[in-house]
Amino acid sequence: MGMEALKEQDDISGNDHAGKNDSDVKINWKKFILIGIIPIIIIFAVFFAAVKLIGRENYDDVVMLIDQNFGLLGIFLYVYIVDTLILPLSPDFVFPIVAGMNPLVIVPLIGTASALGGVTSFGIGLLIHKIPIVKKVTDKALVRWGAYIRKYGTLFVLLSGILPLPFSTICSVAGAMKLPAQKVLPCCLIRYIRTAIYFAFFSLGLSAVA
Repeated sequence: MGMEALKEQDDISGNDHAGKNDSDVKINWKKFILIGIIPIIIIFAVFFAAVKLIGRENYDDVVMLIDQNFGLLGIFLYVYIVDTLILPLSPDFVFPIVAGMNPLVIVPLIGTASALGGVTSFGIGLLIHKIPIVKKVTDKALVRWGAYIRKYGTLFVLLSGILPLPFSTICSVAGAMKLPAQKVLPCCLIRYIRTAIYFAFFSLGLSAVA
């Protein structure tokens, strides 16, 4: 009886702690956004320095070589796969390559590939949730952090859609945590806006070098 009473006390204490975490956890949004922006700044700096070093003509030759070997389909597949699977790669690596291409073609192409990748990742998360060990972990997380996840989960998906954060990972977690599809999936459409912004950013950088 003593052990059972102790267990009940631990459970109650754990539940109280969980409730406290849900209500008391604060997010430093400025720091979160700053950390999210750093990767794209690094990629842009390396891109700008590389073009400056090799010259615009040599850059154009490299882009033409890549285009001849992989084409638009290769760009589409790369972005889709990276934004679908959890890989140590970034879809932003394509922007230095496509910076000099036609935005009316590139922006819809990359935006569609990226948005579809997010949708697929969310679907993978839903399927992963059916695996017993994953379901056990996610159900525990929902019990402990449920209010917190419901409050901020969709916002994290939205921010990962615009910032250079691990979009595929966050979409997969959103699926595994059973966040409502009607809220999560529309967030994937922000990848079109993101693509347009990042393309303009790199395109202006390329023009500054020329």
